[in-house]
Amino acid sequence: MKTQESPAFILVAYGSLDAEARKTYRKIRTVYKREFPGSKITIAFTSNFIRRKLAQDEGAYVHNPMTALAELHDEGHTNVVVQSLHIASGSEFHEAAALVSALGSVRGKFGFRNLEMGLPLLASSQDFDAVSEALAPEFDRVTVDGEVKKSLRDPEEIAVVLMGHGTDHPANSAYSRMARVLERDHKNVFLGTIDGFPGLEEAMADVRAAGVAKVRLMPFLVVAGGHAQKEMAGDDPKSWKSAFERAGFEVDLNLQGMGENPRIVEVFAEHTKTAVERFRTVE
Repeated sequence: MKTQESPAFILVAYGSLDAEARKTYRKIRTVYKREFPGSKITIAFTSNFIRRKLAQDEGAYVHNPMTALAELHDEGHTNVVVQSLHIASGSEFHEAAALVSALGSVRGKFGFRNLEMGLPLLASSQDFDAVSEALAPEFDRVTVDGEVKKSLRDPEEIAVVLMGHGTDHPANSAYSRMARVLERDHKNVFLGTIDGFPGLEEAMADVRAAGVAKVRLMPFLVVAGGHAQKEMAGDDPKSWKSAFERAGFEVDLNLQGMGENPRIVEVFAEHTKTAVERFRTVE
């Protein structure tokens, strides 16, 4: 097998069953092809449930990080970055990082020359600032009949609430920090999470304290899949949209995942470039 000297990249995400959401992953892959010409770019999902469901229902095979690495190794790739597309360094990130660490210690013909892990979106102070700045244009957009359109926001009248996933992992603190950065940088922009702190209750309290009549909901998620479509924007009584409407607020939606934002993808790409810089140049 001929050795491939150019680096290869695995973009690792939890995954999604939503076809439109998976298009966002492919768009990110296209950006990586431009950023790293001549390199192989593979998408891998950490959710075995999603992978098996896609195979069963659509006949679509998606790698997990281990099978993606095995394929690259078999093809002769010796320099590989596994790039997290997660928001924070929670359990899913650490499981992928543990795999990279373990395989990175293998020497000889079954090992890689260089195997590195790219950090998730929120990994440094600069990342929080960059994400806050990148999201600013999104506050002036809404989704109407499936299309994202311009809709200038008066922050005195419309609060933006971003919904993240959150986690029970200590890395959930990244969401609290991001919430503070957004409040610092933008008037009446708040962040809550489904499974962590701050949650819907805290976001609702922030909106009430702002004294506005309208709320614009947005996903603080890389792709606008099931969580955005159901938990945030769905008509179910438990959705965030329903909760704000019951509380007396007028609600509109920006249903675009952050992976559609070029400046967000740029943050991921910078983390990948940092990982490449750690490559050893000699055996």
